[in-house]
Parts: sequence; structure tokens; C-alpha cells
Amino acid sequence: MAVWLALLCSPAAVLAQEPACAQLEALGVEIAAARDSDPAAGVERARAALRMAEADARPCPSGKAMLQGAVAVNLDMLGRHGEAVQQYEAALATLDVAGTPTQRVFLHRGLGTALIALESYESALQHLLTALAVSDEAGLVIDSAKSAGNLGILYTTLGDFERARRYHKRALEGFERAEFKPGIAGSLINIGAVAAKFGQQASRQGDAATALREHQRLRETNERALTLFSELGNQRGVAYAESNIGLAWDRLGEPDRALTHHQRSLALREAIGDQSGTIDSLLGMTGVLTRLGRYAEALGVLGRADGLIPQDAYNLRREAVRQRVDLAEARGDLAAALLAQRSLTELVEQSADATQVEKLAQMQDRFDADQAEREIALLRSEARVDELRLQRQQLLTRLSLLVALLAVGLLLVLFSRYRIGVTSARRLAEAARTDPLTALPNRRHMWELLAQAAAAANRGGPPFSLLMADIDDFKAVNDRHGHGGGDGVLREVALRLRDSLRGQDAVARWGGEEFLFLLPDCDRRGAMRTAQRLRERIATEPFTVGSAHEPLMVTLTIGCSEFRPGMSVDECIRAADLALYQGKELGKNRVQGQPAATRGPEHAGSALHGPEHAGSALHGRSDAFPGIE
Repeated sequence: MAVWLALLCSPAAVLAQEPACAQLEALGVEIAAARDSDPAAGVERARAALRMAEADARPCPSGKAMLQGAVAVNLDMLGRHGEAVQQYEAALATLDVAGTPTQRVFLHRGLGTALIALESYESALQHLLTALAVSDEAGLVIDSAKSAGNLGILYTTLGDFERARRYHKRALEGFERAEFKPGIAGSLINIGAVAAKFGQQASRQGDAATALREHQRLRETNERALTLFSELGNQRGVAYAESNIGLAWDRLGEPDRALTHHQRSLALREAIGDQSGTIDSLLGMTGVLTRLGRYAEALGVLGRADGLIPQDAYNLRREAVRQRVDLAEARGDLAAALLAQRSLTELVEQSADATQVEKLAQMQDRFDADQAEREIALLRSEARVDELRLQRQQLLTRLSLLVALLAVGLLLVLFSRYRIGVTSARRLAEAARTDPLTALPNRRHMWELLAQAAAAANRGGPPFSLLMADIDDFKAVNDRHGHGGGDGVLREVALRLRDSLRGQDAVARWGGEEFLFLLPDCDRRGAMRTAQRLRERIATEPFTVGSAHEPLMVTLTIGCSEFRPGMSVDECIRAADLALYQGKELGKNRVQGQPAATRGPEHAGSALHGPEHAGSALHGRSDAFPGIE
């Protein structure tokens, strides 16, 4: 290694030394670590080493691939994501079938992270799942945890926060088991970022207690991460923790404290050349300055962020435009706010739609199914080995009746194990499509049914309608009777709704106390009649709660929409959701039809702000910690 460092400082000495292949691989790993301190210098060092390696006549594909990966990881940190992707792809081509599992995982995981930044989510998921599978198969605990963390970041970006939290918790458990402090700190930041998303959802739903709990979790996890990263001297990690602590204080109503942390984060990110992080800090500062009434400063900071955001980074551009809308509204400049809102609508139309999200869910399902199939194949392999051993035993002990009876017994046990494996796989597949509390289809299963119904309708098939139902004042049920009582109400509501439908209709638990109905071959008028019947089925018969069987009246508010050929399933869902929202506003316990016209997929039912696009933040971005290495 010392020879190579000398060579990088003295190119004239290139022809005088011949480093071993192992030294090339180790040098690539060392230079890749420059991403946390000086990525620009890391790019130059890696390229110089790569030129020297290519001049060497001896083949060393793994060493060259690791140097190409070192170039890529530092380019990615500088915000040059397209160049990083090219370098990662070249590295994988160089590595081919050679290299260790650790090297293959490093390149696939890095490529997946760069593709997330380019918003190529389907390709990103493919490479990250490959990294996770290789890590698990090779028993690489730390690499498995890193891959799980990056999958968590992807699902946070896509708005699937439950799956994101599961992946980040898996990553944290792996890092803690291996006592890998950089990974522990990075996972704490990522868990905090997901908490910020849940807190924001709770705020929009009026659940102040949950919002406060999640925002406090955001602050606490990032304060722990800040301590660890400071001990490790990892300035990039310190910057991410400071940024998220700033977001937490902003959400907790202390913008002055938030601004101090954002300023620290910005200074660190600019010093190490972290362009993506710099943009996040600038956007966070814009929101805080707006809420402090320092509009001129906010406008200047937002202009700096605009100048750094790549043209194809739709999520970042969309967040910048949202900040511009907020700033214009705060200043009372409604004309500028309207102009910015139109730009926001255009960006939303260019970003990932429900079709892409569905494709990603299908890829995840295939990965999960492959995992289950491998487990079943392992059981079959074990059974076959045991069977061969048993046959050999029978040949050696043919004259012994006792041994023959034991052999039959063993065969029966093996056959039973095999049948248990098959049955377990079938039950796992069914469980993946069913909500465990209500036994209704879950969100994933309903998406499959919706896609089939939409495809049939677009081919000239029968129309269908959607109903979005929400239990009124459900939080009060949990507050008074506890979550056990609330769960009992949810189960009974689900049972009544399911029993009140036609055979071809479907109802799924959409989330919390929300239910989504698919009514095939049913227009809007028929759907309204069905919704009224469902509302009355719930409202007219009291529920019994708790061991005292206390009677409780429960009501539903239901929004209705009709699918029209040419619209997307997501638009139809949003129309039903908007109708539900209007029903709530008009007094609850009612059926509300689809409005005559909506203002666009992201803004139905609001003046200038609609439901936030999955994965983005309305007031300040929560920073996930990319590519834990």
C-alpha cells in the first residue's frame, strides 16, 4: 500500500514498481473512503491509480474494478450521479464473474444508490436486491445491513414508509450485532428520517400526539448519531445529523434553534463537496427562514439551491418549487404563488407514477418469492440426502425388521416435513396479501385487483367505481378504550362491510381506519347507493367494546369516484379520497360523490397545497443517510 501511495505522488516512478493485485483491491477500498472527507481528491487519486493499473501488463480485473468503484463512489458524493452510474457499470463489467462476494455487493449497492439519486427507481431496486441476496448467501452481516439500509432509503423516497422502517431496523440490528459504529450511526439517521415522514403524515391527519412523538424520535435518533459520527471524525455523517436535528427543531416549533443546526450542516457539506447534501441544507434553511419572516434571505438561499439542482432531479426540483410557493404565500404575493404552483404541477406529471410504484412492488414480491423458493429447495435437498442415507442403511441391515420399521418411520417424517414446507410457503404467500388484523385483502392485493379492473375498462370492458371509507373520530375510540378496543372495532367493521358486498366486489384495509372498495360493473350512481347501504349497515347497529361490553355507536364517511377510460387508477383513488375529505368537512357520517372536476392529481381539494407526493416533504426535507459504507 505504501508503494502505491508513493506512486500516486510520483508518476515518474510508475514503471519502477509492480504492485500486487491484492494491493490494487485494498487501494480501491481506501480511496472509496475519501467520500466522507474529500471526494474531489478521491476521484483524482482513484483515476491516477487506475491509469497505472491499466498500464500494468498483468491482469487484475478485481483490482481494476475496485478502483473504478472508488471513482464512482466519490463522483456520486460530488453530485455527479450520471458519471457515477457509468463508472459503476464499467466496474461490474470489468469484474464479470471474478471477484469476491464483498466486491460484487459493494458495486451493486453503490450503483443502486446512484440510481436512486437519478430517480431510476426500478433499476435501483434490482441492484440493491441483488446486493442483499449476495450478502445474505455469503453470510456477510455488515454488507447485508448496508444493503438493507439502502433499500430503506429507496422505499422512503417512494413513500412506502412502513417498509422503509422495517429495512432500516434490520440494518440497525445487523450493525449492532457486528458492533459497526459507522453503520449504527447511519441507521439512526435513516430511522429518524422515516420518523419525520410519519410525523408529517400525522400532522396532516390532525394527530398531534403521534406527530410530536415521531418528531421527538427524529431529534433523539439524530442526536445519538451526531455523537457517534463526531467520535468517528466522520464529517459527512455529522452534517447529515445536524441537518435532521434542524428539521426536528423546526417541526417542534423552534425555528431559531433549527436555523443554527442547518447552518452548521451547510458549512460542513460545502467544505467536503457534498452537492446533494448542500442542496438539502439550503432547502431546509429556506423553509426555516420563511417561517421566521426573513423573506429576502429565504429567497436568496432558495436561489442558491435552484442553481445546484440537476435538471433531471424531479424530486429536488419539486421540493424547491414547493418552497417557492410557501415563500410567495408568506409574502402575500399570490400571483407568484400561483405561477410556482403551476410549475409544481408540471413537475409532478414528470415524476414516477403509480405504474412505476407497482412495478417496484412486483419486483419486491418476486424477490420475496425467490427467497421462499430457495428455502423450500433447501428443505427438499435435505430430505433427499436423508432419503439416500436411509436407503444405504436398509441395504446394510436388510435382515433386521426393527431397522426396516425405523426406516419407514423416517420416511414418513421426511414426507411430513416436505408437506409442511409446501403448506408454509402457501400460507406465507397468502399472508403477504392479507391484512393480519381484519383478514381483509391488504393494500398490495388491492393494487393488483385495481390494475386488472383498469386494464379491462380501458379495453372497453365494464366500468367500475371506488369507495374510500373512513371511521369517524376513531382516535377517540382508541383514547377511551385503548388500542385493544380499537382493534376490536376495526375487526367488526371489516366483518360487516365484507358481508354487505356482492360476490364480485372487494374491500381492502387501505391503512389505519381507512377501507377501499372496488365495485366492478358499477357506475357512480350505483356506487352511491352501495355506499349509502354500507354507511347504514355500520351506523344503525351499536358495537360492543371491552370486557364490560359497553355499547358504542360507530359511523363512516364514504367518498365515491367512478373510473373513466384514460385516467389512472391513482387519479381515481385520489378522487374518492377527495370526496371523503369533503364529506368529513361537511359533517361526517355521510356519503359524498366525486366532484364534477378536480384541479389535478396533486392538488384536488385544496387551494394551493394538495396531498404531498410520496417521499417528499412539504416543510423541510428529512435527510436519509445514503450508502452506508
